[in-house]
Amino acid sequence: MPELPDLTVVAEELVRRVSGRHVIEASAPTPILLRATPAELADLAGATLGDTRRRGKFLLLPFTLASGERRTLAANAMLAGRFWLTSTADRVRARTGLRLTLDDGNDLRYVDREMLGKLYLVADDGLDAIPGWTEMGPDADDPDLTLDRFRERIRRHPGELKPLLRNSRFVAGIGNAYSDEILWEAGLAPFRRRSSLGPDQVEGLYNAMRRVLADAIDRLRVLVPPDIQTQHREILKVHLRGGEPCPRCGRELRQIGGREATTFCRTCQPPM
Repeated sequence: MPELPDLTVVAEELVRRVSGRHVIEASAPTPILLRATPAELADLAGATLGDTRRRGKFLLLPFTLASGERRTLAANAMLAGRFWLTSTADRVRARTGLRLTLDDGNDLRYVDREMLGKLYLVADDGLDAIPGWTEMGPDADDPDLTLDRFRERIRRHPGELKPLLRNSRFVAGIGNAYSDEILWEAGLAPFRRRSSLGPDQVEGLYNAMRRVLADAIDRLRVLVPPDIQTQHREILKVHLRGGEPCPRCGRELRQIGGREATTFCRTCQPPM
């Protein structure tokens, strides 16, 4: 699943490569992925793309229509959705939810092999209508999310630490992979309960979150362009590395679960 670091870098690359481009044609080869009427989709022909940005696990692509009205495409890629920048002449892949033919001979396409992602085409002021949008907490890398605000917010959310980090009502943008990385960096067990943390451990969790996300963004800025559809997980220290030595202590990493596996070190991340 694309998470905050992945989407931050994809947004930056889309700003660099498609901002200011004009849409020649818009189509939805697999229309079930797009929450828009045929007329709303057709209105994108002649539109100008603005600067893409990220909010939580959404990519937000703004359009100025030929009429002067504004629209936003809010894309939640879920497990397997990816944006592709490819030549207009390239064949259209199966499960392509959106195809935007641009004025430079390239397409911007959204492809989702799992068919779980969602694309919402809304008016500029229509983001609040997207399910869960108004309940989202601050982005995990938001400069306004200070340690004091983090302490205040974490008190409202009981339960285990890994689900807490993945809860977008607490902080937005963290998923299965980076929650493992953050908890390992902080030395906290994923199944430990928030109520068991002392003040120093809350601060340690906050600092680990900031450090891990910032480092990942820096690394992905080198690895991702120009292939924005490729997800890089080789930079992760523990996630899905069960059975390998812990990078910190050398003991074997433990991994439990299937598709949404949790990886941790029983030595470096004690239960209490």
